[in-house]
Amino acid sequence: MNYRVLHLADLERFLELRMEFLLSYQNVPKDFRNITENYLRKHMETEDLLLLAAEEEGSLVAACMVCFYETCPMVDNPSGKYGELRNVYTKPAYRRKGISEKLVGMALEKAKERGVTKMRLHYTDDGLPLYQKIGFVPEERYMEKDL
Repeated sequence: MNYRVLHLADLERFLELRMEFLLSYQNVPKDFRNITENYLRKHMETEDLLLLAAEEEGSLVAACMVCFYETCPMVDNPSGKYGELRNVYTKPAYRRKGISEKLVGMALEKAKERGVTKMRLHYTDDGLPLYQKIGFVPEERYMEKDL
């Protein structure tokens, strides 16, 4: 298994895996793949997005992304630097082999290298045990509003 950072040359394969992940638990609008592709083309080679993957025999079998952003310093995060872990997904045939755990570990290390001091994520029920094992703690005081 080869673990690595993805680049624009990997875009199509990453998009296929991301769509497989999203479709595994929700309906996805018809144009969502194009919207995602446009976002990734704009951000993949910048400092505000990182894509990681596990690859076996030239095929992506797992991937995740980290979106980076900075806010005003907070008491619990004086640097104001955050990473948001998104779309950690492993193909079903490769699950329970530690692949996602290794990818998340790589994401955390890469985030630390960029000065990030807090990592956030939205989790599925399937992913909760892994994130708790790694040390993530559910945050209850979070709200959002569609605009």
